[in-house]
Amino acid sequence: MFLTVLIIVCCYASIKARPSFTDTDMISSLPGSPWNTGESDYYYDVLTPEETLPVITTQSQTFTVDLGDSVLLPCDVEARGEFSLTWRRAEEILWILREHSDESFVKVTSDPRVERVRTSLKLNDVQAADQNTYICEVSTQPPRTLDHSLSVRVPPSVYPAHNRSVVIIKMGSTVTLVCHASGNPMPNITWSLKGGSLPGPVDRANLTVVKARPEDNGQYKCTADNGVGQPASTTITLQVMHPPKVREEKKEVYTGVNFDATLACFVDAEPQAQVKWYRVGDIPVDPLRLIKGIDTNKRYSLQFERVQLDDFGYYTCNASNYMGNSSAVVHLSGRPKPVRYFSSTQGDKNTSYTLVWDVVSYAPILTYSIAYRNESDMEDQWVNFTVPGTTSSSIYHSKSHTFTQLDPGATYYVKVSAKNEFGESDINETFSFTTFNPESAAVQDDSSSAVTFTMTPAEKRAQMIALVTAISLSCFFL
Repeated sequence: MFLTVLIIVCCYASIKARPSFTDTDMISSLPGSPWNTGESDYYYDVLTPEETLPVITTQSQTFTVDLGDSVLLPCDVEARGEFSLTWRRAEEILWILREHSDESFVKVTSDPRVERVRTSLKLNDVQAADQNTYICEVSTQPPRTLDHSLSVRVPPSVYPAHNRSVVIIKMGSTVTLVCHASGNPMPNITWSLKGGSLPGPVDRANLTVVKARPEDNGQYKCTADNGVGQPASTTITLQVMHPPKVREEKKEVYTGVNFDATLACFVDAEPQAQVKWYRVGDIPVDPLRLIKGIDTNKRYSLQFERVQLDDFGYYTCNASNYMGNSSAVVHLSGRPKPVRYFSSTQGDKNTSYTLVWDVVSYAPILTYSIAYRNESDMEDQWVNFTVPGTTSSSIYHSKSHTFTQLDPGATYYVKVSAKNEFGESDINETFSFTTFNPESAAVQDDSSSAVTFTMTPAEKRAQMIALVTAISLSCFFL
């Protein structure tokens, strides 16, 4: 208790011993105070009136330019005084203008395309990456700024997703083809299929092929267009893996001994099929004697330079891949081709008709088989007979036959086939002819003897005047 009282007494005595001064005197005595007129140091900010500060007179704008063009971004400043001016692209400083004189210009960026035009920024050869916000800033406190937006019109570009220009899938699968496009403004994407129509739904950049078939194989073109420059396109090739499809070029190839011949088939397969030729009975063809070939149309051929007698017969074009196999049969034949007719279908005689035809045969024709019937025969009975064959120095054989005891004005059907030592030709068509009808000719003669006169309008008026004159005269003499 005694110690506490002692401390209080000492503090009071100390306070009473100090000289008296006002609050102003206390503040004035502080170092650095503007009220201290002594030699002590002090610091204070010089306040600049608002009306003397720089003013940016340019309004914020949005500039849209094409790729490769130049653009001037204005920033006009009044009463800049000793304040510095800085141009920035977002946070990147491009250049600083410290004073009025040119010597105070400091270019910060190393980009040679950036230039200064007084207090404005010029950008040459504008690129897509230049699209941004550009800021003109005067170093007042707080800074005075102007923002410009730069939009760069960029032509479209397009590429397939994952850079997969070839897409391979199995038959029956579903696949989506995807294109990625860029440009400003964002391009619109369209799809097309070379030589065909799109097989599936399109959702802008995506094309879906559902349950893919071999017919869906092809080159799918993806085109991007935004109205800037030319449209851009890329191609995605779709390959649908499927078993081979084999189709013969001709079911039967006609030839002769010591003549050449070519058997051919078309093979459509994915992946590419292995193609082999066999004689019927799975007998491989002689690789040393026969030439096998393939062209760009996937046409596989088996070529005979000089056909031998034992070459005639049936051949198989077999194609296989890991998806399956298929084949087609081609007949190498020495028999005649089907007959071709050259006579008119309208005869010029009433009871007879001469039929002319020819046939291609590499061997002499032994006989011709002829069958004919009258169209009015309701029982469909054919009259059949044969006539001797022909020989020729070429492969073309011509022949004619005259039918007699026919009905006038009647229609007849005829079928002719040719036979040589290798067999008989097929009948691909039935020829028809009509005999001459004397009665219809007589009717035509009678109708042609009747003469019809047609008067001109002038002749009609003259006839009418003559009739009126005759009637008038007859009335006068009555």
